[in-house]
Amino acid sequence: MLNWKGGRKTTGTAPAVRRSRDVIAALPQGNAVAAVGAITEALEAIKNADALTLNERYDEIQQLDIAVVAHTRTLLREYLNTSRQKKQREGELWNSAYGCWSELASAYVGCVQRYAADANGAVTFRLKVPVALARALRALRRQLQWTRIRYAVPSRQLWSDLASLYSFSPASSVGEPVLIYPGESTSIKLEFLKALMQSALSCEILQPPGQDLATQVVSHFAPMFVLSRKADAGCTHWFDINDPQTPVRTARAPLPDSDVCYFGAGPAVEALKQVLAHLEATRELPPALVLEEKADPAFVKSILVHVYQDWSGKMQSRRHERQKINARVTVVPGFKDIMRTLEFVVSDSLDFTDQPTAESWVVNDVSESGYGAVIPAVAGDWVEVGSLVGVAGEVPRGWRVGVVRRVLRVEGNQQRVGIELLGRNASLVRIRREDQRHTPMGVSQKVPLDFAILLSTDAINQPEIEVLVRGGTFTSLDNVYMEIGKQQVVLRPKAVVEKNAACERVVFSVVNRSQWAEA
Repeated sequence: MLNWKGGRKTTGTAPAVRRSRDVIAALPQGNAVAAVGAITEALEAIKNADALTLNERYDEIQQLDIAVVAHTRTLLREYLNTSRQKKQREGELWNSAYGCWSELASAYVGCVQRYAADANGAVTFRLKVPVALARALRALRRQLQWTRIRYAVPSRQLWSDLASLYSFSPASSVGEPVLIYPGESTSIKLEFLKALMQSALSCEILQPPGQDLATQVVSHFAPMFVLSRKADAGCTHWFDINDPQTPVRTARAPLPDSDVCYFGAGPAVEALKQVLAHLEATRELPPALVLEEKADPAFVKSILVHVYQDWSGKMQSRRHERQKINARVTVVPGFKDIMRTLEFVVSDSLDFTDQPTAESWVVNDVSESGYGAVIPAVAGDWVEVGSLVGVAGEVPRGWRVGVVRRVLRVEGNQQRVGIELLGRNASLVRIRREDQRHTPMGVSQKVPLDFAILLSTDAINQPEIEVLVRGGTFTSLDNVYMEIGKQQVVLRPKAVVEKNAACERVVFSVVNRSQWAEA
């Protein structure tokens, strides 16, 4: 099956290799966005250069491909380490990388189309076809990766090209190794499987760095994956070549007339389990686990646990049943604006005109632990997994604090967001600490009052409470004094449950309660 249109064009002019070298030689240094942009423009020019022969076209494309790899890796590293709030730069990085991989995939697909339309006339290209197919599949997989780290839905064209490229490959050669880049061998089957397994992985609950690491894990274990025309052991998903779209779990059967490929992690599940056992025992990464760069073992472990649960079909179920509703909630983003909003509540103000960050979200399901919401495109500038939000329903004073745990972009650039709520209510409290590390002559040093967000409902009577405080405010050596009405509660930090650059969610043990006395 090859539902492509295309054909061989007329013979060309000057050697394409020389033009590629000119482009590469002129690439700007230290500016990956500009370099990738220049190569993308060159790829677009190739697509419109009808006078090039197939071999000339391919030679120019593959040299640009090799040259752009390092620059796209630089873009990825910066993207993963750049706050999503910096929208302009985030857009430059994403558009540059995604556009390049999309154009590169299209360029290789165009070469294969031309060969398919006139295989006899392009006989000299025959030996290059396996490499072109593998590189095209690799480019599609990178395009898929950039789609998912933005929590978007892959296009139907991507699935269509993936199916067409794989089905065009002779069954006898899909597993044969090809030298895709200098020093790196792969196969058409491996690249196809990597793309399928990457797409089947539940990444919408992972932040972009976690998604990137999960992608590396997929590549590492790819030789163990299974691919079959039958629902063999180890196959957890299927992909329809005739109707290509997002892979489906085998719990749902394909239609009788489907041309289906079954796939799954297979032996990689047990191999990953052994890696986790090694990490648990030694707290170090096993030497055999090859990652692109050094990573914190605790972070790697958290991602490996997620991947293992997904591959083995043991993903954690929701703790609470969700109910379908249709309602609007008011949302404010980030610790600073939540504090400001709660200050309005304390002052008995219902005026939101002075809170430009407040947004209206549509909630479509709710449970004791959180919301599922559909948010407009304008809100997507800052939303990502891990974002802290303040949420209120129809009663403005009924504020709660939540954390975005899941993000998925859907049609129209809207996003479906899952929010975990922290505690049953949020209230602004005053706190100060007594730093015992700087205690001269037995007299403790008092630190001025600050505001914090109390997440617990009955702080007076509970043995432990949760409070959101400014980042880096306390240590385990500090006594903490909190004012609740006319009561002063003496606290001792017990554990930091979660933190980001702005704040920390801290569990405090209640040490003593007394009347508030200003020092």
